Amino acid sequence: MSTNEIKQVLSTIIDPDMEIDIVNLGLIYNIELSDTICKITMTMPTRSCQYGESIVDKIKKTIENLDGVTQCNINLVWTPAWTKEKMTKLARLSLGM
Repeated sequence: MSTNEIKQVLSTIIDPDMEIDIVNLGLIYNIELSDTICKITMTMPTRSCQYGESIVDKIKKTIENLDGVTQCNINLVWTPAWTKEKMTKLARLSLGM
């Protein structure tokens, strides 16, 4: 398992509010893999994101179900703050920006 493979798996998780995956939205800041433990540093579009808890839960369950990963720790940060500029070109096009 590599961090690139983890990133590919994370790109299947959709933010229900924006209907774009969390990788293309730019919510994933860093992925670290040490033995069988994955640490993901990420943010949410806003502190009051109504889907924040469910997105974090889905990430943990999805990553911990991968072969070779026994634990997924989420480091939810607010600095640097998420902005629309963190989205990929694909995400911006999908949202008509």
